[in-house]
Amino acid sequence: MSQLVRLHLLRTINEYKQLQKIRVKDLMISGNVITTNPEKTIDDVLEMMIKHNISGMPVVDKRGVMIGFVTLRDIRKVVTTNPTLKVREVMIKNPPYTTTNEDIITAFEKMINFNKKLDQLPVINTEYPEKILGTLEGIIFMEDIIKVLYEYVIKELKTLVSLYDKKSII
Repeated sequence: MSQLVRLHLLRTINEYKQLQKIRVKDLMISGNVITTNPEKTIDDVLEMMIKHNISGMPVVDKRGVMIGFVTLRDIRKVVTTNPTLKVREVMIKNPPYTTTNEDIITAFEKMINFNKKLDQLPVINTEYPEKILGTLEGIIFMEDIIKVLYEYVIKELKTLVSLYDKKSII
């Protein structure tokens, strides 16, 4: 392996280590997260999703505790036949979630490993005793994580592959 390829391989490993230090709180959107409640109709929620250009939203109870997640994919399956169906009947119960202090790689893995392939992940409180456990803190989008992955690792991998292809040396 050439010295140049080794150097880039080492840089890629270091970039990955830096990536592991980035926390969900560094990328998440907090505050004005669009949510719904379990008693809304799926037709109402579909309108909200279209209006805000989103593909899913947390379902919260009166205390602000996340109790589910509803996606556009789930709604599309039934909206034409039963638009008055309640969110509680189609929402994902016990959806994956993340916390503010979790690293973004773990959050990303939760999104892609979930059987419904989420493109966003609710961020909930599991730490602060002054708040109700399970309250929604924010949301993190796969798109934002991918941008960071690109900056930290993918660019460097492309350089590595380019160097490897030119040298054809292992």
